[in-house]
Amino acid sequence: MNIDIRDADAIRTLRPLEVATYLRSTGWTQQSTSLNASTWIRNVDKAEYEAVVPLDQAMRDYSLRMGDLLHTVAAAEGRSQTEVYADFLTTFADVVRIRIDDPGLKDGTLPIEANAQIAQKSRDLLLAAACSATEFRPVWHTRKPVQAVEQVRRIRIGQSERGSYIVTVISRVSPALHVPENGQLFEPEPPFGRRVIQTLASSLDTLNKAADSAALTGEFESFEQSVSKGVSANLCDAVAGLWGEDESQRKLEFTFSWSPARPIDSSTPSHVKFAADRIPLIREASRVMREHEPVGDFELEGAVVKLDRQPDQSTGIVTIIGQVDGRPRRVKLELGDPQYHIAVQAHDQERAIRCVGSLVREGRGFSLTEPREIAVEDE
Repeated sequence: MNIDIRDADAIRTLRPLEVATYLRSTGWTQQSTSLNASTWIRNVDKAEYEAVVPLDQAMRDYSLRMGDLLHTVAAAEGRSQTEVYADFLTTFADVVRIRIDDPGLKDGTLPIEANAQIAQKSRDLLLAAACSATEFRPVWHTRKPVQAVEQVRRIRIGQSERGSYIVTVISRVSPALHVPENGQLFEPEPPFGRRVIQTLASSLDTLNKAADSAALTGEFESFEQSVSKGVSANLCDAVAGLWGEDESQRKLEFTFSWSPARPIDSSTPSHVKFAADRIPLIREASRVMREHEPVGDFELEGAVVKLDRQPDQSTGIVTIIGQVDGRPRRVKLELGDPQYHIAVQAHDQERAIRCVGSLVREGRGFSLTEPREIAVEDE
């Protein structure tokens, strides 16, 4: 259904240079330009369309002129004005649509608690991709790269769309500027915001294929190899979290619309769809990744519950109960003098001890290797 947009305030939000960039990137040719307007033409099926971009938003008739342009572009492209309007608004943005297809969500609404979980898991998904855009790791623990965290803060969530339940993620990206070939030695690297969304697309596609392979072979190897393409336990957890608990009926789709202002390689995925039978494999992959990956620079804090050192030994084993993945766990560490005496002091005074090291899972327990910065907490 074609709907004309008549809201002057809505039309006024369109920015002239973004609209001009959209036209340039989608097959329109600039015919002329002046101080107040830029004229573009496009031939479609032997018909010529002319679109005039008003360049000054302070003009009294700016909304009227931009409305005329919107009507012309929609007619030339054979689309609705609402679709063209949405594309104008996101000319300088990559857009990710997360579609959760579930019989219980056909009306586009969902329970408030489910909404909170979807919002959190969408953020976790983007943060996992942002971390992988800085470095490939099987697991990202508490400390995340500052660049990744700050990029996620810049990402916006648009209005939800009809079609089961659709989350619209908008990531602004700067436009590409052409540099003459003799003016550069290497292909310039895209901005970090684009790399994050590109990493998200490729890692989701890789995760989907890894789950297929694991289902056929019964081996973890495909997930292990996928780490070098951006897959992490954090990504697995986010995808499984978006899925929720009803694995039999829900479907999950990711669609990527890339900013026309910054062209992207055609090999980059634009659509990834997860079927129900992948999710148990993805959950298990996350568990295995976390079990086998040491946690570097892990901050352990808790009570000393056991001391074990023989008279003829220079080191002793200290057991501390501290928080690991949000749960109290017994963690062992081997200490020599004078660190062991600090642990004895904390035990005798019933005070917590704090230290840093690499957390390693050993069987059903944990140990902290290379412990350092050992200190008794103040009362």
